[in-house]
Amino acid sequence: MRTSSKFYDDARFKRGFSRSGFTIKEAAILESYGRTMKALSEGSMVPISDRESIFLQEVASEQKSTSEFTLCWLKYLKLSNTKPKLYTLCGTQRPVNTDGHSEGDDD
Repeated sequence: MRTSSKFYDDARFKRGFSRSGFTIKEAAILESYGRTMKALSEGSMVPISDRESIFLQEVASEQKSTSEFTLCWLKYLKLSNTKPKLYTLCGTQRPVNTDGHSEGDDD
């Protein structure tokens, strides 16, 4: 797989890959080979090696892939295309109204 300049996706991963759900190894792969993987998957770059051809085949197919490049790229696509879920640990409860009327009723 060809390397080019470092790949950063500041729009989706503002804190960097290693702090956004990727392992250290996956973050290193994305930073080193991310531009090549993106260009190959978009079709703006033609594969020149067997490894790049296998990468394209595995990304396009629904089969279980074993290549670390493919697994890393599929994880990148999954995390970048889904909206993160936010959970709160505390909150306030609405007061219970016992007179039978809701708070918005003015009757």
